[in-house]
Amino acid sequence: MSDTALMEAAERGNLEGVKRNFNQVGRKDGYGWTALMEAAMRGHADCIPLLEKEIGIQSNRGWTALMNAVLNGRIDCTRLLIFETGKQTTKEWEIIICDEIVLFPPGTTALMIAAHQSHLEIVQLLFPYEQGIEDSKGNTAKWYANKGASWRGDFTRVRQLLESEGTERLPPPDPELLRLRGRIKELTTENDSLKKDLSSSKNTLEETRKELSQSNQEVSSLKQQLDNAIEESKRHAKMCEDLQKASDQNRALTTEKAALQEQPIKTIEDLKRALADQKAQNLALEKEVVQLRTESHDMKDLRIRLEEVEEEKKVLLQNLAAVGGRLPPAREDSSLISSAIQGDLSTLRRHLDQAGQKDSSGMTALMHAASRGQTEVVRLLRPLEARLQDGRGWTALMHAVGGGHEECVGLLLLERDLRDGEGRTAAEHAVDEKMRKVLVHQPSFPRLPDSLSGYHLTAVLGRGAFGDVYAAHKGGRNVAIKVVSLGGYNVEGRELLRREVEILPSLDHPNIIRCIRGEENDLDSTYVLVMDLCCGDLREEMSRRKKANSSYSDQEVWKTIREVAAALAYLHEKRLVHRDLKPDNVLIASDGRCVLTDFGLTKVLGDSSRMATFAGTLPYMAPEIHQGENYNKSVDVWALGVVGYELCTGRLPFSNVIAIAVEEPPVIEGRGELAALISRMLSKDPKDRPTARDVLEEAERNKQAD
Repeated sequence: MSDTALMEAAERGNLEGVKRNFNQVGRKDGYGWTALMEAAMRGHADCIPLLEKEIGIQSNRGWTALMNAVLNGRIDCTRLLIFETGKQTTKEWEIIICDEIVLFPPGTTALMIAAHQSHLEIVQLLFPYEQGIEDSKGNTAKWYANKGASWRGDFTRVRQLLESEGTERLPPPDPELLRLRGRIKELTTENDSLKKDLSSSKNTLEETRKELSQSNQEVSSLKQQLDNAIEESKRHAKMCEDLQKASDQNRALTTEKAALQEQPIKTIEDLKRALADQKAQNLALEKEVVQLRTESHDMKDLRIRLEEVEEEKKVLLQNLAAVGGRLPPAREDSSLISSAIQGDLSTLRRHLDQAGQKDSSGMTALMHAASRGQTEVVRLLRPLEARLQDGRGWTALMHAVGGGHEECVGLLLLERDLRDGEGRTAAEHAVDEKMRKVLVHQPSFPRLPDSLSGYHLTAVLGRGAFGDVYAAHKGGRNVAIKVVSLGGYNVEGRELLRREVEILPSLDHPNIIRCIRGEENDLDSTYVLVMDLCCGDLREEMSRRKKANSSYSDQEVWKTIREVAAALAYLHEKRLVHRDLKPDNVLIASDGRCVLTDFGLTKVLGDSSRMATFAGTLPYMAPEIHQGENYNKSVDVWALGVVGYELCTGRLPFSNVIAIAVEEPPVIEGRGELAALISRMLSKDPKDRPTARDVLEEAERNKQAD
């Protein structure tokens, strides 16, 4: 049987549709699914009371609506379907969860599913009713917690809760409770409505009292106005006498006016002559304007011809170079430009001091790279040469649009507001409809404090855990601006943001992101940080290497470890612990230098030099953090060891949280001293790990001359 109209309405959460098709309650599709199961799986809790007659029905594999709600983490639906606890599946079922195939055998319960998915709140809710139940293989919920999705949810607390799993269980609640809850909700709503009506009546009474008081005041005012009118009448009689005197004076003035009206006749004749002279001057001026317009049109033709000549010159120079001739000096000296044209990144980095130079046509290295679709060159040069324009007023973005290079266009959106010499934007250069839509769409930018109003936001660079990052420019300088809204954070979250704002400006190290300026905007409750603009991050670089099947050499790994260790050693000597070191938080500067960023979780060490807060990103967190123990600055060294392992092997050293605590990582093959150092950094005991300074010194000893 196919889906019924009731099932489709429940799947969409359409309450009116559910009520309209209520006569289909109890029907199943070909897999034994009901409308209640559809609503529970998608979290439409408001549909469940309407479908209560389907509570307890199981699908062809024995799954209930409760199990579907639990699998998808629907806590509100789980509370309403608690009456289905105690039921077990009847057949085996393979499900794909986060790209992994998970097998649930017969006898699976809702508690086992919640434990596997690490849904702590749901586990707490189902535990009294389903603890101790075994599936067809003799496994309980505790077994599912240890073998489940350890990267999601609160795995540690779920595991601790199920340590006390026994066999005594409460019976499932009576479904009648659902109807009683619904009736209680209706009565509560009705009671709230009555309270509002009573409050409204009280307000109306108070307003009536105020109106009565106001009316009394108006009556008193009218009495005063009447008294004033009587006094005014008396003054009016006196004014009549004065008016009669004024009338006599007016008659005398009228006689004088008649005598004066004869004099303007001569003056009008003079004005007519002056008007004729002015018309003659206007005609002369109009002829002069026509002549100037003709000359202006000729100048425009000359400019157009000059641009055509420049284009022809550029083509001739390129042809000359192709047949072995010599290029003009401006082009010969620009090694940066020639490296960009060839896409030679290593040579390009050696000539970054030439950034901003132009060839004979006014094009920069970034423009040449964009016109040829050299994505990595564009990514490298964007912070240094973005928003420059060539002789025609074209930007690098316009060159990328003209060449149809979509990836380069995405990197250069911070130039989309600029216009060329003819007043056209990059969107007006686009021929492809898809590309035009990308360029025309203007993102909404936040308002900056008045003290930073000189910075102009041009593009969104990324979304971070503690704020959004935008490209901006001021006075020809390109920067990154991080804007964090405090509206969506609790007290703890706001404290983390204030910590980053306070810490960043105080740091001065070549391998730590430089904060140019920081401001708090009280008007819209935001923090604003102005920072250097970098080319990308280590995560993006690792992903590109993996797609290209290109591994890191030993010296490349040593360089990354050396530069990040230098940043950590600097932080640790200032009694600061980063606590969230991962490839995403290591930026790549234009000169290839690694730069540590994102200090939202950074902690200042107290007198004890130890901490206990659960913080960080799971795959990069040291075992002592996962186990709830106190920890110190060595957790940063562990995280750097995980990053180093990834650079050497292309994969994480541990598959899940349990492996971090109890297993040793697979041995790194063929990396010599590098593998030995990373192994020490990943020691389970913090005392056995080297310090950041030790790592830096060993990396310096393995540094090769450029």
